[in-house]
Amino acid sequence: MGDMACVNGQLMTPEQATVPVYDRGFLFGDSVYEVCRIYQGRCWLEKEHLDRLARSLRELDFPPYDIDGFVDRMHRTIRASYITEGLVYAQITRGVAPRTHVYPDPPVEPTEVIIVRPYDDAPMAAKRASGVPVITRPDLRWKRCDIKSTNLLANVMAIEAAKRAGAFEAILIDDEGYVTEATHTSLLWVREGRLEATPEGPEILIGMTRHLAQKLAGAIGVPFAESRIKGAELQGVDEAILVGTSTEVLPVSRVDEKPVGGGTPGPIARKLQQAYKDALDAWLAEGAAGAGATSGS
Repeated sequence: MGDMACVNGQLMTPEQATVPVYDRGFLFGDSVYEVCRIYQGRCWLEKEHLDRLARSLRELDFPPYDIDGFVDRMHRTIRASYITEGLVYAQITRGVAPRTHVYPDPPVEPTEVIIVRPYDDAPMAAKRASGVPVITRPDLRWKRCDIKSTNLLANVMAIEAAKRAGAFEAILIDDEGYVTEATHTSLLWVREGRLEATPEGPEILIGMTRHLAQKLAGAIGVPFAESRIKGAELQGVDEAILVGTSTEVLPVSRVDEKPVGGGTPGPIARKLQQAYKDALDAWLAEGAAGAGATSGS
């Protein structure tokens, strides 16, 4: 069928979907979200994304939320769309209430929106083969970036600057000159054969693909360490790599118009890409075997 939406449990096309003007997600960005990649009709790293969603809800003091019911509705939306290769976007707001800054008291029912749409990986696959340019920009975001909220205006401004500069992504730099992360991906870099990334904390989002990359690095014999690096030092690293839900493992070729390493994907990026593919293929094979056993084949 194509793009499909589910609003508060009701299936419809995205064009039919609406939310009231007094929804707190619309008025205040008082909402959280997640994006999962769909391969062969299944959500990759689903549990990890759902755990992060539940954490975001807790951190923003949302009323108790039925995650199991949400999962059922998400799966139902995927099935109704008949999309096997795509993305699922899910957003939960604090609900509809008269506009005032304090939380509704008593709490109101949350608004839940699920959108499933196709995803063509071919353009990104080409970028993974060649690497991408990035720029650096000041990190103007709020101080709880570990919560995956819909307050993304600073991210939007930075990625627009990257687009206008002909770059793929913007690397965000804090007030002390240190790298935090990118606008919609996690940044990894390689120094002296070691894979490094900014320490986890309120300044960055807990990245599901970053966590996977850390595990994969260990499996291929590449040490990993949390570390800090200044934006001005990025051009001197051996490799820089972006990781994310749709980007997967994406080498960086240039930072602010200067090449990283040799200006082409490096050996550790290539090893991580293969390890990622192997992990995904193994997961898909397990799912196919399980489906076959269920159907009696």
